[in-house]
Amino acid sequence: MIVDIVWWDLDGSTQTIESLKAHLDDDTVGRWANVPGLRAKHWIADAEKNRWGAIMLWEGDRPAAHLLPPNDAQNLIGRPVAERSRFTVAATAESGDVQQFMRTLEPALLHTDAAGSGRTSRPIDYIVADAFTRTPLEGNPVAVFLLDEPLPAQRMQQIAREMNLSETTFVMPPKQGGDVHVRIFTPVNELPFAGHPLLGTAVALRHVKAQDRFVFETGMGLVPFEVQSEAPGLAFVTMQQPIPTWQRYEHADRLLDALGVKASLLPVEAYRNGPRHVFVTCPDASALSDVHPDHRALTAFDDMSAICIAPAGDHWRARMFSPAYGVVEDAATGSAAGPIAIHLARHGRIPWDQPLHILQGVEIKRPSHMYAHVTGTEHHIQSVKVSGHGTVIARGRLGI
Repeated sequence: MIVDIVWWDLDGSTQTIESLKAHLDDDTVGRWANVPGLRAKHWIADAEKNRWGAIMLWEGDRPAAHLLPPNDAQNLIGRPVAERSRFTVAATAESGDVQQFMRTLEPALLHTDAAGSGRTSRPIDYIVADAFTRTPLEGNPVAVFLLDEPLPAQRMQQIAREMNLSETTFVMPPKQGGDVHVRIFTPVNELPFAGHPLLGTAVALRHVKAQDRFVFETGMGLVPFEVQSEAPGLAFVTMQQPIPTWQRYEHADRLLDALGVKASLLPVEAYRNGPRHVFVTCPDASALSDVHPDHRALTAFDDMSAICIAPAGDHWRARMFSPAYGVVEDAATGSAAGPIAIHLARHGRIPWDQPLHILQGVEIKRPSHMYAHVTGTEHHIQSVKVSGHGTVIARGRLGI
């Protein structure tokens, strides 16, 4: 275990030991409860030297700054740390709150590279969150890896293949003015943008950092998020999505044959906001559930997901198939939610500026609830927002 002790001098500060005791209570310490590797944190005071401090017990190294909650003491005191001590102790410690929530894997702190290069690497903490649901084991899961520094793209692709979820994300220090830099991998390729993995990443970071707003650096630029915590590990997230482009899909007849659908009620069109989604419209939810695609035939379609949609009373239903993105059938395709709302508004099925509830994943027993809101007109879309709940269901540590 590593003991980390920091001190701030209060001489010249507007804060005193007594005022800091009043402001820095158990709640401020509690915001650090889910930081990877932290086993205990306590405020300390030294009246003789007029200073305020904190003592933290870490299992392994302290994470990088982009994975830590706001530093309440430093913000109040208004000056940097004056003194820091760090030393290793031969002891173990457990946080009851953390242990009730998860059991981490315990690989050795240092691992030799499997290729025999002699390099060593540290285990990587990760969180699994179910996106677009309030209910654990529903929605669409994503593994969120919390990195102190970037990994090579090849290693991230290998990890995504190992996790074998529809997407895996990697959270790294920011490079372009955001809070964090995020890369998204399916088991077979990298995506510049995707909805459910980014929503799940926002839920995971809210759980770790106790922060209500984030800006993610993605392959499609900066993406802002608002996160409302409803309970430990449960949050409601709203993301501002890139405005997509669209066009008629040039292989519509072939796609209908591969899906086993006779005709689409609306034009078959492709929308791109990072990934490319092609929409086929069924008459009702029953017809949607009856879609049984030829997955081998779908492998002939590059760089696209086939999304079947259908009206279902006060909401719309959806199903997504994409061998090109390594997904047989997706439980929740968040990046498609905004384009679905645009598609339906363009063809007169819903009014512009009306929130749209989309239910996906029913047929694979992973019901997912997405909410899309598009403002503007077909010729001037002002914003595309997609919202939904997410819940943390697991934490772990990958030893590589």
